[in-house]
Amino acid sequence: MEYVIRLVNDTQNKAPIKAVSGGNGQESVGGEISSEAAGNGQQYVMGLAKRFVSVGAIVNTIDQFASYEISQISLDTGAHEYGQRVSYIYQKAGGFVKSVAMGAVAGSAAGPVGALVGAAVAAVSNVVSNVVSMAYKKDQISRAESLEDISRSIRTSRATVSGRRYSNTTEY
Repeated sequence: MEYVIRLVNDTQNKAPIKAVSGGNGQESVGGEISSEAAGNGQQYVMGLAKRFVSVGAIVNTIDQFASYEISQISLDTGAHEYGQRVSYIYQKAGGFVKSVAMGAVAGSAAGPVGALVGAAVAAVSNVVSNVVSMAYKKDQISRAESLEDISRSIRTSRATVSGRRYSNTTEY
């Protein structure tokens, strides 16, 4: 089965619309906005909204296709653990790609450099989030092991009953 995703840029104006207002060739932030500048601002906002909606729709469609194919691994092969591993890897990699794509779209408001900066910030943020999540999980596992050791020690001391019975602590 083959899926083809086609992206089409249907904008008529190739030049990016700047997020500043002004007239007579002088750009300024704030001040009075002419009707022409207001029209450009509306086009700019609508163009940005279309980017977010289209990227979101594309990402969701790809996610549905990939999730379906991954869910079929254990049914097709009978390898449940392999299917779980692939699903975990897809979740991590897919989450990274989604955040970078949305960062690029958000940054594209400032042009190509903004898109690169937005993607870079999203990538760093995603990596830091995953590292923190792994550190918390490691701490949680360490605490569970510690509590299990304490529980094992208490069971051993109960089995000896003040030293009257022989206790082989290696059995517990």
